[in-house]
Amino acid sequence: MLLGIGLFYLTKEKVEVLGAVIATGISLSLGIRQYKTENDKLFKELFTEFNAKYDLKFNDMLEEIVDKSELDKNFKLSSNEEKLIIDYLNFCAEEYLWKTKERIPKSVWKSWENGMLYYLNNPIINNIVSEQKLQKDSYYGLFEKLGNRLKNNV
Repeated sequence: MLLGIGLFYLTKEKVEVLGAVIATGISLSLGIRQYKTENDKLFKELFTEFNAKYDLKFNDMLEEIVDKSELDKNFKLSSNEEKLIIDYLNFCAEEYLWKTKERIPKSVWKSWENGMLYYLNNPIINNIVSEQKLQKDSYYGLFEKLGNRLKNNV
């Protein structure tokens, strides 16, 4: 009843302004929801792509390098293993790039970062990391992000 009386006293201009305000609110709400949905879709694509690539290309090979280096203190990397480690560094840098664009949630990044540090701090792998740190512009700031948590911090 009060709403009816209130509307009776509103002029045509006031009704139009009220309508515009309501329409703007609805548009903003839908826009935010759409943005969140698109962001979630992009994250899912990145997450799926990164995990598949890691599982397919890096996981077993890196674990094999760690195992060999722990069993044999004189173990030397082959040129293919060195290339694999550099590819892994590029992979980690790509993940970090998407994290800096806020496309990777903090909790996911933290998990990935812990995994990176596990491998990158292995002494034999860390030798390659130390060499590559000199080319830090090639890695989107990854080495600065990992900072003093990397052994042989240069």
